[in-house]
Amino acid sequence: MENPKLMTRRTFLWILCTAFVMISLVRNGLAAEEGFYDAKGKRDPFVPLISSSAAQRGGLYGADSLDDLLIEGIVYDPKKGSVVIVNGTLLKEGEEQGNVQVIRIKPDGVIFTVNGIEGFKPMYKEELAQGN
Repeated sequence: MENPKLMTRRTFLWILCTAFVMISLVRNGLAAEEGFYDAKGKRDPFVPLISSSAAQRGGLYGADSLDDLLIEGIVYDPKKGSVVIVNGTLLKEGEEQGNVQVIRIKPDGVIFTVNGIEGFKPMYKEELAQGN
């Protein structure tokens, strides 16, 4: 017959080792569920281009004129509703943020109201003819 103290220690060590193994298995399982994407220097396709936090801190709150606005993209769809990305913020016709309101979205630009002054902002700046 074995010593009762030795038997208690072995039982305690066995329970302790089993608990550590179970904890490490659970930890490894959770890490695998989180997933990891190696972008290899490219943009991660699982990260949205425009996030809600980007819209909240959008650069429209400091805009005082049309010159402060940068149109980054237009999705023109007269049937279902057009949208514009301006200074990192996605807006539809009629929406406003800060001092900026989108009046009308056209294929080549947007009509904005900035501080009560209405104006057209083209999607692309026209290149000045060189030489002539």
